[in-house]
Amino acid sequence: MLINEVCKACNLTKKAIEYYGEHGLISPAVMGNGYRRFSASDAEKLKKISILRSLGLSVAEIGTVLDNLDHDDTSALDRIIDKKTAEIAGLQTKQELLRQLATNQDWEGIRENLDVLQMKQSILERLLDAFPGVYGKLFSMHFAAYLNDPIVTAEQKNAYDVIICFLDGIKIEIPDDLVGFLEETTVVTDTAALQRSQDSVAEAIANPERFIKDNEEMLKQYQAFLGSEEYKATPAFRLKELMKRILAANGYNDIFIPAMKRLSLSYRQYHNSLETANEVFLKNFPQN
Repeated sequence: MLINEVCKACNLTKKAIEYYGEHGLISPAVMGNGYRRFSASDAEKLKKISILRSLGLSVAEIGTVLDNLDHDDTSALDRIIDKKTAEIAGLQTKQELLRQLATNQDWEGIRENLDVLQMKQSILERLLDAFPGVYGKLFSMHFAAYLNDPIVTAEQKNAYDVIICFLDGIKIEIPDDLVGFLEETTVVTDTAALQRSQDSVAEAIANPERFIKDNEEMLKQYQAFLGSEEYKATPAFRLKELMKRILAANGYNDIFIPAMKRLSLSYRQYHNSLETANEVFLKNFPQN
C-alpha cells in the first residue's frame, strides 16, 4: 500500500504516519521512485499505534510496548497501567482535598495531606510545581527525561532539597529583548524536532566514534557555524552565554550536577556516558 491507502485504512493523517516513521515505530520500504510502500504488517502496527496514542501513551511508551508485544510480553503495558492508575488516584485525591477545603477550609490539614501525596509524585512534577512558568519549563526541557521517578530514599530527598535551594537562590536578570525569545522557545516547541534532537544526542553518546564517522561532514559544518559571527549574533547564543555565566557563578558544576546525579540514577548514567563521549568529540574536534 502507498501512504494514501494506509491513511484510509488506519484513519491516520500523512503527518502522523511520517512522525511515527521519524521516531522508528515503523520502517516502510522505499521504492525506486522514492515513494514509501507499506506492508500489511506496517498497517497493523499503525492501527495499534493509533489506539495506544488515543489511550494517552507517549511515543517512547508505544515503542516499548510494541517491542514487548513482538515477544508476546505484556509487562510494558502492565507497568503503564500501574503508572496511569497512580496518576488517576493522585487526581482523585486532589479532587477530594478540594472538596474538603471548600467544606471546612482546613488549610493546615490539607497541607499535611498534600505532603503525603507529593511523595508519590514524580520528581519532575514536584519541580514544576515549585517553579511555575518559564523558569520551570526551561529546566524541564533539559532534564525531564531523567526525572520521571518519585523520591524514595533519604539521599534523593537530600539531593532534591539541594536542587530546590540552588535553583531558588539563583538571581537571573534576562534582558527584555531575550525574554520574548525564551518564552517562545519554551512554549512554542516543535515536539517532533525536540524528540529528534534528544534521539540524536542519545545516539552520539551511545557510540561517539560511529556517530562521528557517519556524520563527520555535518559535525564540521555545525562546529564552523558555532564559531561564526552569524551564530554569535543570535538570541540563542546570547542566552546560552548569559546562562553559562550565571550558572558557573552560582556553583552549577560543584553543587547542582552532583545533586542531580544523586537524585536520579538515569541522569547519573547519562552524565557518565556524556563525559566519556565528550572526550572522544574533543579529540576529533579540538576547541579553538
